[in-house]
Amino acid sequence: MDTAQIKQELHKFIDLGDERFLRLVHAVVTNYKSEEDYTISGSPMDEKTYKARIQSARERVEAGYYTTQEDLEKEIEQW
Repeated sequence: MDTAQIKQELHKFIDLGDERFLRLVHAVVTNYKSEEDYTISGSPMDEKTYKARIQSARERVEAGYYTTQEDLEKEIEQW
């Protein structure tokens, strides 16, 4: 089944679906959409920016710029 056929079939299911089915489909689509990578401002992040941020994070960890779970728990106790 090609993409066009899948879309046609999904449209039929949606047109005939009851409320429970529609809510389920909506939840799946919403979750799928929310898995995209976004910047703090909420705009989608392109692949180049995403990879650059990963590389930057790796470099910070390798340089020792991170907090361990233990250190974080100690810090929280002082709040």
